[in-house]
This record gives sequence, C-alpha cells and structure tokens, in this order.
Amino acid sequence: MEEVNEEFEKAYEEVRKNIEIPGFRKGRAPRNVLRMRFNDYVKKDVIENLVTSAYQKAIEDNKIYVIGTPNIYPPIEQALFSVEADFQSDLDNTTIPESLKQEFEKKDTLISEKAIVSVEEAGKKWSLTDGKKKYIISKDDGKTSVLLDEFSVKENEPFIFEVTLNVRPSIEIPDYSLLEIEKGDINVSKEEVDEHIELMRDNSAIYEPIEEDRPIQDGDCPTITYSISHENKLLDKSKDIILEMKEDKLFPGFYSNLLGMKPGDEKDAVITVPEDFGNKEIAGKDVNLYVKVSKISKKIIPKLDDDFAKDKGEENLEQFTVKVWNYLVENKRKQQRETQEYELMSQLIEKTQFEVSDYLVDEQAKILTKGQQGLSQEDISAYHSMSEKMIRKTWVIEEIIEKEGISVSDAEIEAEVEYMALARDKDPQKYMSQLKAAKRYDGVVDSLTEKKVFDLLIEKSSIKKGLII
Repeated sequence: MEEVNEEFEKAYEEVRKNIEIPGFRKGRAPRNVLRMRFNDYVKKDVIENLVTSAYQKAIEDNKIYVIGTPNIYPPIEQALFSVEADFQSDLDNTTIPESLKQEFEKKDTLISEKAIVSVEEAGKKWSLTDGKKKYIISKDDGKTSVLLDEFSVKENEPFIFEVTLNVRPSIEIPDYSLLEIEKGDINVSKEEVDEHIELMRDNSAIYEPIEEDRPIQDGDCPTITYSISHENKLLDKSKDIILEMKEDKLFPGFYSNLLGMKPGDEKDAVITVPEDFGNKEIAGKDVNLYVKVSKISKKIIPKLDDDFAKDKGEENLEQFTVKVWNYLVENKRKQQRETQEYELMSQLIEKTQFEVSDYLVDEQAKILTKGQQGLSQEDISAYHSMSEKMIRKTWVIEEIIEKEGISVSDAEIEAEVEYMALARDKDPQKYMSQLKAAKRYDGVVDSLTEKKVFDLLIEKSSIKKGLII
C-alpha cells in the first residue's frame, strides 16, 4: 500500500510541475483539483509504473528466466462472476455459448453479436472482445471465471495483479565426462586425394563435337532434349543437356534407347524406372520417354600436369596436390566437428529431461512455417518435432553458458568480424557497421559463444568406448 501511495504522489507531483491549471500558479495547484481533472491519467501512469517495478522485482527475487512476453491480468478476485460450468469446447472453437451470454446478462451486461473470442491458452484461458470492452475468461478445477480486463487502483489500497508467463525450467546439466564422442585424428589417404583430383579433372572437361555421320556409341556425350511422363502427368523434362553414355550413369532404358540414335532423331519409348529410384511414386513402374538428339560430342579430360595445376592457381602439380590434401583435411575436420556437436547435443538433450510447453513449440513452429502453404499433417508434425529440439538445444546451451560463465571479449568479436570481412573482400570496420545496422551483430556474438560451449564439451567429454586411436 505504501508503494501505491508513493506512486500516486509522484504522478500527481509530475502533473503539478508540468501542466498549467487556470487560476493557480504553475506547480501550486492543490491535490483535490488535480484529482478532479487528471484522475484517469494519473491512475494509468500509476498502474504502468507499479506493474513494471513489481514484475521486475518478482522475477529478480525469484530468479525466474522468462521466455517470451508475459500476459498481465487483473486478479481473479475482481471477477465479474464465477460459475460451475464448462465452456471449454465452444471457447476453444472461438464460439460464445448462449449459456455464457446468459451469465453476463445476470450481471446487467449484454454481449453483442459482434463479440469475438480469442484463445489465449487452449482449455484454460480466453479473451472476449466486445467493442471497447475486453474480458478475460479462465477455467480452473471445473469453474469458469470472467473478469473485465481493466486494472483498478486506489490510494490507500493495495494494488494486485496476476501474471501468466512461460519460464525456462530448471535444467540439471550432467557431468561432461558422461558424454562420449569420437576424438580420433583426421587422416586423408593418398587414394582420397587422387580421387578428388580426378573429380576436378572430370569437372574441367570440355566437349568437342563429333563431325562424322554416325550414331551414338558407348562413351559418347550426346546433347539431348527429353521429357518423362506417367499416366499423362509430366514428371521431368530438360532441354539441351549433355549426357555421358555410360551404363552405370543412366537408367538402363534411357541408355539402351539412346544407343544408335543420330543427331536430328526423335524417339518415343516406354522405359522401366529402377526400384531404388528416389521418387517412390514411380519407382519400379513403366514411364513414357520422349527424346530428341541435337548433336554428339566427345569428352576431353585435361592432362594431370603442371599446366592443369596452373589453371587451378598453383605453381606446379606438387603444390596443387598439397593444396588438395589440405582442403580435404580441413573439410574432414569440419565434418568431424559437426558430428561431435550433433552427438554431444543429442546426448545432453537425452540426459536433461525437462518440460517444454506446447505453446512455445507451437510459436516456434509458426516461425518455421511462416509463408508456407499446403503443409500436410506429416509436415506439421515434423516441424513441431524440429521446434521442440531447437528450444531444448537453446535452453541447454544457455544453462551451460550461465553455469560456466562463458562469454566472448570485444577482441574476439573484432577478430571474427575481420575474418568474415576479409573473406568477403570488405573493409572490417565498414563490415562491422553493416552487421550492426542489419541487426546481425548479436548473431556473431551468439555464434562465437556457442562455439566456446562446444569447445568446452569436446574437451571435457570422454572418448567413445571401443574406439581405437
């Protein structure tokens, strides 16, 4: 009650100092005059200040980790009425039952046909808006209570309000040594290097047209236009693409029908799609193929020598080979790190059992599916599962950050931004400004902090049992 009176005193004093009242010198108007003229304005200011300060103090005193925006309501004691009735089914379907309207009428309140119900928390809380009036409807132990969504505050009386919020549950992080991952050294064999170089040579190939008048043979590279359909439904089509005539690279039916065709030839055929084809709808079925050949070429793969290395930006073949090896080592390190992080987080989520409210999962799923149309029930279920995992991962990481006091310094952030800027051929200072302007700076900080979390986990975790190092 003291805090209420203090807020009224401050609010009236603020009005007295800043607003001129006819008949009084500025700053000298008596309280009763201010109360008559500015009572509603002062009450609004008092309510805002009391709610803000009390709410902040409550979460600090109780060390509550709030998730999302809180919903603040008048106390249930101010309910217009409470009845032993259950309107849940109608209200969840945003319908106002006639029996509920009759309860309002008993309190001399008529609900119009334009009134709208919104679901705040399915099965528990709803809001009813009718013109400028808004009501809160809540259900608890079979009893339904209705109150006007307006705060009432008076001098010399306590001010009471209720807050509904989502909080992060208490999370018990397990001993890091209970987590097991592979920590073996990265090894890249000569065969892997040679295989990658061969792939690069293949990707650098050129195609020379075959001038002689002959049909397509094994090993040729014809340029074709084709379409594939099934039961009059077009499944795939492409124009002027180059295919390599090798049995292990094409559908058997595709390969056999192209053999013997000449430039200018067209063909309609029925081919059988392999059983292991990715599209299960047509896997193992017969489809209609149309194909037209425009020309035949031969594939010329560059020689593996110093000239090839120079085309790739290196002085000679030896330096190029070392560069490829370094690339493959770094790529494997990244893959290992991704695998380690995934396995660590999977184990942490499994070992830290805590509740995640359906409301939060739904809200996260809405973000992920925003703008998407025609999602199946299976798609929606997958997005909800993904949303729950994202929330669990975020909370576990936040708990470790708090527990271990993990943070990143300004110098670390500047070094990361400089690295990012140079990779994009940009000035580091300008790039830093761009990140802040685009509200991406915090993302860099979060990424660095998360990296430190996984650095710690990888260091403290155990080597997977049975692994030979």
